[in-house]
Amino acid sequence: MIEAAEKIISCFVSGMANYQSHPGDPRSFSRDVEEALGVIKSLNIEHFFTITVSDENSMFINGIRMLLGKSDARKFFLKLRKKGVVTVVVSKGVRAEELQRFLEDLASSVGFFHSYAHIAVKRSEQKPRSDIFTPGRSLKDDYLQIRRIYSDISVKGHIEMTAVDAVMGRLIANVREEVGLLSLLVPLERDVDDLYIHSAKVAMLSILQGEHLGLGNALLYDIGLAALLHDVGKTLLPPALLDKQDPLSEAEWAVMKNHPVYGAGLLASLSKIPEIAIIVAYEHHRKYDGTGYPETRIRRRKQHIISQIVAIADFYCAVSASLPHRKPLSHTSIMGLLVETAGKEFNPLLVENFVRAMAKGKSGAETMKA
Repeated sequence: MIEAAEKIISCFVSGMANYQSHPGDPRSFSRDVEEALGVIKSLNIEHFFTITVSDENSMFINGIRMLLGKSDARKFFLKLRKKGVVTVVVSKGVRAEELQRFLEDLASSVGFFHSYAHIAVKRSEQKPRSDIFTPGRSLKDDYLQIRRIYSDISVKGHIEMTAVDAVMGRLIANVREEVGLLSLLVPLERDVDDLYIHSAKVAMLSILQGEHLGLGNALLYDIGLAALLHDVGKTLLPPALLDKQDPLSEAEWAVMKNHPVYGAGLLASLSKIPEIAIIVAYEHHRKYDGTGYPETRIRRRKQHIISQIVAIADFYCAVSASLPHRKPLSHTSIMGLLVETAGKEFNPLLVENFVRAMAKGKSGAETMKA
């Protein structure tokens, strides 16, 4: 058992090193992941494989104390300690892509972990939240980065998760600091594409709702990422359609309504995208009562709750934006419309949560022009 454990740790350490040398390229450490997975499976463990870090500078694997004098064991131990990890439980049935994402999270500079179906990560409760997400560059820089992310997805069929993690960390931090919230409620310079401004706004308002619901960091990340990419399907629409200054014709609207299907298809082709991002891309124009688009055979099929969160944020950002053929609605008017359509277009409980969450930004909201 101890030899197998040492081999797994060596694969993990090698995988993290290769990931850091070639970030964004899963092939760089896929061999390490497959080798580690093979060793784990060979152990024929009935239920799970557990790694524990103790306060006495010790690390145990399935109860066996590892010798930290060995280079790889010490490197892995120090990485876990740096991330505040006290326990890792790998359940039977773990897949290569889960191990790969876990190692990416462990190796990255971002201080949080995603959710995995067969891997549970417990962290020390003493780690301050401010250490996990810290405001970084300006929001304008994030808009430009979002444009690059969209381009990579639509043109190259690739997503650079290191860049995504950095953007998401800053957006979450900005919402918590109310920096992002206030910026949503005042005019922005029109020096970057509206699609990317809109996507960042929807992401921040979706994160705000999740934060007000008391959701954890991993779920906030998934909500924010799904919201950030909800309109990626628009990159496959004719540019003239997106740039049109006048209201769309009926035929043009028919084309525009394809973007949820296009977006879901784009995201489904990527290996590292959480499934919820695909669902939200497809469902964000569905409504709480089962109407909306794309139309489904089962009309009463409910949106996923995260799609419902993103739909509220998307509506707020859409009608608060200034367009050549339409004046923006005031904060008060938008809130009134949300309350009026709650139970039909939007989840009434989530509308109530959104109203309360936005009330914290009242001072910023009052600066918004009708």
